[in-house]
Amino acid sequence: MIRLIISEKPSVSAAVAYCIGATEKVSVEGNFYWRGNGYIVTNALGHLFGIGMPEDYGYKKWELTTLPIIPENFKLFPLDGYDDQIKMLSGLINRDDVSEVINACDAGREGECIFRYIYNYFGCTKPVKRLWISSLTDESIKHGMENLIEGYEKNSLYETGFTRAKADWILGMSLSRLYSILNDDSHKVGRVKTPVLNIIAERDKAISDFTKKPYFKVILDNGAECENIFDTVEKAEIIRAKCSGKTVAVISAKSENKIENRPLLHSLTSLQREANEVYGMTAADTLKAAQSLYEKKLITYPRTDSNFLSDDMKTLVESIVKCLSEYDEQRVTALLNSGLNIDNRVIDNSKISDHHAIIPTNLIGRLGVTLLNDNEKNVAELVINRFLCALDKPYRYTETQYEFSVEGVIFKLTVKRADEWGWKWYRKVTDSDDENVQPNISYFENATFTADNITVKPCETQPPKRFTESSLLAVMENIDRLIPDKDLKGFVKERGLGTPATRASIIEELIAAGYVQRKKKQLVSTEYGRAFAASLPENVKSAELTAHWEQALSDIENGTGSAADLLGEIIKTVTSIVTIECGRENRVRVTRKKLLGKCPRCGQPVVENNIGFACSTGREKCGFFIWGQDKRIGRKYTAAEISELLASGRVTLKNCVSSKGNKYSAFFELNDTGQYVNLKLVEFVGKKRGK
Repeated sequence: MIRLIISEKPSVSAAVAYCIGATEKVSVEGNFYWRGNGYIVTNALGHLFGIGMPEDYGYKKWELTTLPIIPENFKLFPLDGYDDQIKMLSGLINRDDVSEVINACDAGREGECIFRYIYNYFGCTKPVKRLWISSLTDESIKHGMENLIEGYEKNSLYETGFTRAKADWILGMSLSRLYSILNDDSHKVGRVKTPVLNIIAERDKAISDFTKKPYFKVILDNGAECENIFDTVEKAEIIRAKCSGKTVAVISAKSENKIENRPLLHSLTSLQREANEVYGMTAADTLKAAQSLYEKKLITYPRTDSNFLSDDMKTLVESIVKCLSEYDEQRVTALLNSGLNIDNRVIDNSKISDHHAIIPTNLIGRLGVTLLNDNEKNVAELVINRFLCALDKPYRYTETQYEFSVEGVIFKLTVKRADEWGWKWYRKVTDSDDENVQPNISYFENATFTADNITVKPCETQPPKRFTESSLLAVMENIDRLIPDKDLKGFVKERGLGTPATRASIIEELIAAGYVQRKKKQLVSTEYGRAFAASLPENVKSAELTAHWEQALSDIENGTGSAADLLGEIIKTVTSIVTIECGRENRVRVTRKKLLGKCPRCGQPVVENNIGFACSTGREKCGFFIWGQDKRIGRKYTAAEISELLASGRVTLKNCVSSKGNKYSAFFELNDTGQYVNLKLVEFVGKKRGK
C-alpha cells in the first residue's frame, strides 16, 4: 500500500520527496508528482478551494432585504485556474492503493485549512497523519517523518481557521453589499482592511487638525542646547545676550559604555519595511521579488512572521555564510575569523510558528549568474546583509552626557563615540542617533571655555508623520499598542492586524478601492476614504474587533471556546449593524459619482456609473438610465454633455462618427418613452454629414 503526502507548494514536495526517497517524477497532463519507496508526494498551489461568493448560495440580487448574507451551511468551491491540479489530486487521493494521507502543508491555521479543504472536498475518509516541521532542512524533514502526529490532533487548529474564514466572509460580504447599496457606489468592508483604513484616516485627520506652534532654542557653537525652550524669539534673545562671550563651565561629564545589539533576521514584514525605507519599494513589490527569489532557490520561504531559526539549522548557517564568499569575500572572511554570533537572537524554536526567518539558501552562490531584475537584486541584497549583520558583533560605543553652565543657564549635550562598529558598519538605514557620533568633542569636568557664536534657532512643533508603507506595516504588526484593553492586547500581540502574507494585498486593495493613494513614499487617505471611514460605526472600523475575535479564536484553538458561539455573536453584530444602518435617516452618501443634474422623472440626482448615467434612486424605483456608449455617435457621452442635457433638455454633440466613418456635429434632445431613455437627433450643426 502507498502513503500519499500532500504539501502546500511544489518546492516543499520536492524537498520532502528527496528526503524519503521518492525520486521518480511522474508527469500527468502538464503536472507532476513524485513516487518511490512506498510514497506518492504531491502538492496544492496554495488554496485550491474556497467557501465561495454570495451568488454561489443564491444571493444574486443586491437588495437590502437579503442582508445579512448568512448561508445555512458553508460549502467548498474550486478556485478558478486550478482545474488540472485538482483533477490530478482527485485521482491520487482516490486511488485504491493509497491507504493513508499525510498532511505536509504549512504548520499553521492556513496550512491546515488548505489540506482539510482538499480532503473534505473529495469526501476522503482515509486515515490522516500530520507532518509538523518549522524548517525544510533534510534533518528537520527526516525527523518530522519519523515522528508524525495523528491528524485529529490538529482538529482545533482547523476549526479555528475555518471559523475565521466564515466569520470574515459573513462580515465582509454582508457589509460590503450593505454600504454599496446605501451609498449607490462600490464599497469594500473587511475585518482587517477597514480598521487599517481608519488608522490611516485618523492619522491624516490629526495632521490636518494640527496647528503648528513656534518655539525657539538657544544653542552653543558645540551643539549644546539650553535646557529650556522659549515661546518667543525675544525671550530666547535675552538668554543669548546674557550668555554671549561669557565663561562656560563643564559641570558634568558622565560617560557610559553601551551596546546596540545586532538586528534580528528578517521576517516578511521587516523585509518589506526595510525595502520601503531603503529603496522605496512597495510591500507588494517586495513580496513579489522575494517570492521570485524563493522560487529561484536563492532565499528561504518569504511568507513568514518569524525572525528566528530552529536549532537544527546551526550547521546550515555556517555553510551558508561560506557560500557568500563570492558576494563579499573580505566581509565573510572577517566574520568567520571573529566567530559567528549564533545565539538566542538567531536561534529560538519557541518563536517559530509556520516558518523560520528569511535567510539565503546554500545555493546563494548562484546569485552572480542568476538573471534578476532590479527589485530582486535589491531584496536579495537586503536578505544577505541582514543575515550577515545578525551573525556579526554588536555595535559598541561610548556615550557621554555633558552639562554646561553659563551665567547660571544650563546647556546639555550628548556625544557618542564609536568603539567597535560591528554589524552597524553595514547598516542600510542610517539612524538619527548616528548624527550624535562626534569623536572629536571631548571635555573634562570643571574645564572652561568662552561662549562664542551662540545662536537662536527658530523651530515649530510638528504634526504626526504621514504613514509610509514601512510605518503602516509596523503599526499593523504591533496593533496591540493601539488597544487600551489590557486583556485584548495579548491576543493580537503576536499576531498583529492581518498576516505577513496578506498585509501587502490589504494596502493594495485600499488603493484600488480609491480609499488611499500613494504620494511618493507616503500613504494618504483620499477624501473619499476619509468620508467612508467616518460614516462607519466604531465596531466595524476599530482594531478592537480584530482583538476580540482573535481572543475568541485563540480560545477555540485551545479547546476552551466555541465556534458556534463566536459565529453567533458575529451574526448578531452584523444583523444589528444592518438594521441600524438601514434605519438611519438623512444619510449623506459616500460616493465618487459626480452629480450631473436632476432626474427628469423624479427630481433626484443623476449620477455617472461604470456603464452609463442613472437616477441615484436606482433602476428598481425610478429607472431613469442613459447608456454611456451610443453606436449612433460612435463614441461615449461625456459627463459634461449629460449635465447640459439634464439642465436644458438639449445638447450639442461634437466629434460624432457615423456608421460610415464620417465625422459630424448635431443637436440632440432628451427622448424619454417612460420605459427607455434615448437622445434624439434634432438637426445637424453646419455642414451635413456625408451619406
